[in-house]
Amino acid sequence: MLRHNAWRGVMVGATLAGLTAFGSGAATAAQADATPCHIDGYVCMTTNDIYTPTVYVADGDDYTFLRPTEVTTISNDTSKLYCVDAEYNLSVRPGETVTLPHTVTSLGPTSGGCLS
Repeated sequence: MLRHNAWRGVMVGATLAGLTAFGSGAATAAQADATPCHIDGYVCMTTNDIYTPTVYVADGDDYTFLRPTEVTTISNDTSKLYCVDAEYNLSVRPGETVTLPHTVTSLGPTSGGCLS
């Protein structure tokens, strides 16, 4: 049987270990949210949707949200120009990252320009 001081040491150590694990996990999540995603050959969208926080669209594919969704970051790591249908339509050139929030309904590649 452990003495009172030994139990206190075990409990303090467990508490500090738990706080350290929780604290470092929270910092990692905050850093991950602040970093736009980049995957070669994809358009990556970071959203405020808790069920689909990140959407990857393969080079040349279209994507339509089920409902208008707030997108905070769009990174185009494809070779194509993409048109984004949002409250303010915009284009995202190859290699470009847009970090302004937009309510997006869809996006798709285009060989010409995008309607504003």
